[in-house]
Amino acid sequence: MDTSQIALMERGKTALIHDPREGDKSKITLVKAKGSLVWDDKGREYLDCTSQAWSNSLGANDARVVEAAIAQLRDITHARPNFNTIPLLKLTAKLAEISPGDLNRIGYCLHGSLAVEMALKLAFKNRPGARNVIVMQDSYHGRSLATMAASWPHPNNPFHALQPQCFTRVPHPDSYRPRFGMDLEAETRMCLSLLEDTITKGVDGGVAALIIEPILGNGGHIIVGKAFLQGLRDVCDRHNIVLIFDEIQSCFGRTGEMFAADYYGVTPDIMTFGKGVSGGFPLAGIMASDRLNGFSSGEDALTFGQFPVAMAAAVATIDAIIADDLCGKARALGAYATQRLHEMSERHPLIGDIRGPGLFVSIELVKDRATKEAAPKAASEVYKRGVEKGVLFGESRYAGLGNLIKIKPPLDCSHAQMSHALDVFDAVLGSIEADGIA
Repeated sequence: MDTSQIALMERGKTALIHDPREGDKSKITLVKAKGSLVWDDKGREYLDCTSQAWSNSLGANDARVVEAAIAQLRDITHARPNFNTIPLLKLTAKLAEISPGDLNRIGYCLHGSLAVEMALKLAFKNRPGARNVIVMQDSYHGRSLATMAASWPHPNNPFHALQPQCFTRVPHPDSYRPRFGMDLEAETRMCLSLLEDTITKGVDGGVAALIIEPILGNGGHIIVGKAFLQGLRDVCDRHNIVLIFDEIQSCFGRTGEMFAADYYGVTPDIMTFGKGVSGGFPLAGIMASDRLNGFSSGEDALTFGQFPVAMAAAVATIDAIIADDLCGKARALGAYATQRLHEMSERHPLIGDIRGPGLFVSIELVKDRATKEAAPKAASEVYKRGVEKGVLFGESRYAGLGNLIKIKPPLDCSHAQMSHALDVFDAVLGSIEADGIA
């Protein structure tokens, strides 16, 4: 890159509205990606254990996906929602074929926040008169105005006046930090009881929907458990509430099954999907039960509600996930990773808990295993030192609030690459502990 190009890049950095005015000098500028690897503008190679926000389920720039996208680019790149396209119909038929239970009605948008909004709109349409939505205390559902209101936390939220006030947060089980020293079974019963009290006594105007991530991702990678999800299904059925699973992060093989709903054996009324569906192209949407009424004209019309190129890429991505048995590979590689991490925990007191399933792998770092006090500074150091060693680890939350490290590479990550990532994690933890950082 010559000096004029470098100067142009620097001007671009200072003009970005999402970064400080002086530019974020620590942010890596990516120029190339292939499989589980990415390269920056200085030619440095990194093993990407974030799958670029968990979106490259198949690995970056898979030839099958790229060729499908290029072929579609030659035909038609855009169509307004008044029209069908061939990739739209092919993808819809394929999703209906692999969807859990009776989730055979499909809707589309381009990112997860809008998919959640679409799911909420459909729930309210099917529960006329209801005024409330129940969410979990550690939920994360996006960064649009509505979904930010449904998520926690957002420090010093300046958007409150613009956000809907229909969301009520309820507690959920947490096997690592159970309330009152309860076991998971007892805490699950308590949380379901409190939920029922909230529905009957805690809100005015009825509840249209309950939305939950089957694994609470940005909120701490909390595994609520099958019994809790089954309990939610029962409560929603008895109170005529639409149950929504937000699977933006957990869909398309990440848990070792195509969907977390399959992994847990619990089918919601609506499920959101996104991220890993289309090989890195923007695409998200919902799967809804045949029992629900769909949208009427104009109720969910987006100019880019369908993107034919992303849809063609999604067909190729899903075909490849199935053909390569990447669900099975995610189970095997995830089991290997968690086994290695448990071995490391015997040497590294910073490791408080290790979580899965599949390649939904995370490690909670704590200052003290007895008190379980979070160690967010140590987590930030893991990321920084990992970058120096050529591995991009994921972090939880933002603004220095998280204490989890996530190791979630593409599902086709090789065993050798995973082994290398774990070696680096081991070394980085050792250096942090030696420096007395917690």
